[in-house]
Amino acid sequence: MEFQEVLYQVDGGVATVTLNRAEAMNALTRQLRKDLVAALGEAAADANVRAVLLTGAGRGFCVGQDVKELSEDYAKEGPEMGRLVETEYIPIVKALRTMPKPTVALVNGPAVGGGLALALAADFRVITEKSVLNPVFVKVGLAPDSGVSFYLSRMIGFARAVSVTLRGQGISPAEQVALGLASRVNATLEEAQAEAKALLDELANGPTEAYVRIRQLFDQTASLSFEDALVVEKNVQDDLAHTADHMEAVQAFLERRPPNFTGR
Repeated sequence: MEFQEVLYQVDGGVATVTLNRAEAMNALTRQLRKDLVAALGEAAADANVRAVLLTGAGRGFCVGQDVKELSEDYAKEGPEMGRLVETEYIPIVKALRTMPKPTVALVNGPAVGGGLALALAADFRVITEKSVLNPVFVKVGLAPDSGVSFYLSRMIGFARAVSVTLRGQGISPAEQVALGLASRVNATLEEAQAEAKALLDELANGPTEAYVRIRQLFDQTASLSFEDALVVEKNVQDDLAHTADHMEAVQAFLERRPPNFTGR
């Protein structure tokens, strides 16, 4: 499948999805949003894909909604923002959070507004000195959407999330590391790409089903009571105990060799 505003490539079990509007810092148009949902769907359905990389072309990861696209709406009564979020943004973050394989966001530049939502929805973030995360919504009189309030408060703490969001403050690369959003700040894009490649190689050769169920566990149990969380954990553990990857890991342990995971 070919896309107009997304580049899609599969290599060595890794699907790379690149937002391809470098001239506009990968601002999200209707076409880009459509392409992104389709590309993520293709990665999800491809059994040969064991991990997914999401990144942006040029010097920006994604600066959110392309405001020029909504100029006609603003000239009238304003855009139906709720409908836009529901039909064109939520499907993207849901595609990332339900992806049946681990996801990595290589945040090669600013991640602003809706771009921040994409970065937070990934399982991992790899960053450079230029990778500022910015919940800029309040600067244009709006509030977070597409999962930003949900994930930001859980990832960096309620008080800090409210503070940066109310003031529309960017979260610097150094602060991202301190808050656990990323593992380290890479000095160059090349270093970040090397970190991302090493991580993706590890993930693409790991127990895929376990990765996905672990993500689901944390998403589910975030709003459950302790007793209910114990039940969910028990059920997931029972399911994973019957996977081919778990049986391979046990056999490899008994034979004193590294396991050969197949993602099943």
